[in-house]
Amino acid sequence: MPFRSSISPFLNGFALLALLLATAGCSAKRPPDPQYQAAGNLLEIVKDFQRLVREDQYRFPIPKDVTGVNIAKATLVRLDDYEKGHPGGLSEIVDFSKAMAYERLRDYNQAMVYYHKVAESNGRLGEQAKKNIEAVQAFQDILQKPLPSRDPFEYVRAMDEKVQALTELSRTHQGTPYEFLALVEEERLDRAKVAFAELNRSRLQNGNQLVIVGYTQLITKHKESKNLNSHLLDFGDYYVKLAKEYTAQNDPEGLNFDMEVFNELAKSALKYYTEVAQQDGVTEKMEAEGKIKSLQALTEKIGSLQR
Repeated sequence: MPFRSSISPFLNGFALLALLLATAGCSAKRPPDPQYQAAGNLLEIVKDFQRLVREDQYRFPIPKDVTGVNIAKATLVRLDDYEKGHPGGLSEIVDFSKAMAYERLRDYNQAMVYYHKVAESNGRLGEQAKKNIEAVQAFQDILQKPLPSRDPFEYVRAMDEKVQALTELSRTHQGTPYEFLALVEEERLDRAKVAFAELNRSRLQNGNQLVIVGYTQLITKHKESKNLNSHLLDFGDYYVKLAKEYTAQNDPEGLNFDMEVFNELAKSALKYYTEVAQQDGVTEKMEAEGKIKSLQALTEKIGSLQR
């Protein structure tokens, strides 16, 4: 597979950088405050960034640096600072590292710019940059393909085609960082499909049911994603929206209001909120607990009106 050796050449470049720094008599100087001061030690920047190269972006968030900032963003800042202090110094390593940082931030256009610079330099990382260009181009070909805007069914069908193409791309690059990027993009499109159905449910036959099916497929397909809890909360929010719409369309103090219908919708929402709230150590736990309290208050209010 074309990318299986992607990390190795990068590490070879890192080893070359270490040798160059050693022969030049450069020494690492760690600043007392780890903010983004001009970084004179490129070796340190690249070493920190290696953690990102190996990270699974689909299952885990992008790692943070010592200041709590997304390490891809931090690396770009530090590389810019390095260039200001060392114009033209080790530009191949700097450009290749920038390309990988932009790639992990899913800014494929900028990644291509820097990979091309490395490929055209005919340096040690040139061949690897050319391979990475092929991989990034595949992402761009899929993601930049225009979507039809007139027919909602054609729009969803085109989205499905993109998702399928990304699935194949993840298989092609299985076991590499590009597999994780493909899964991230695939999940993003799957979530966008649900959002589209939710926005257009009044125009679609059985629109509400289509949204429910969409959310169910989303959380089933992406159960290993770092975003699963967010999807569960969104699903719960949708059931709350349906419950409120039912209340708006049927006066709780009137005879047409069916408390069982309302309760079923509320129970469905509570199910997904509780699933998140029962997890310890997740950032969404407090949000889920707040939603549960809000739902309980709404249920009590409607119950009192219905009596």
